Amino acid sequence: MIKEKTQIFLKFLFEDLENFSYSIDFEENYSYINFTEILGVKCSKEMTFKIIDNKLQYHSITYGWNAIETNSNTKYFWIDLLSG
Repeated sequence: MIKEKTQIFLKFLFEDLENFSYSIDFEENYSYINFTEILGVKCSKEMTFKIIDNKLQYHSITYGWNAIETNSNTKYFWIDLLSG
């Protein structure tokens, strides 16, 4: 379930965007996305995802665990992704 939900989320976010490079690792109840390029800028950034209460959530040091299957919480994902 984690694999499918993570892939659907990433497809939704990045299907019309270019200049993003990442790989995905899956371990039991977690998925880890390792970004090597964000908007054409080389980087090394990892984001952690988990299923909690049947919803895909990502972890942010600033915001904690956030359900990202709702549009209102994707802003926190983008803030973390684009911040240095």
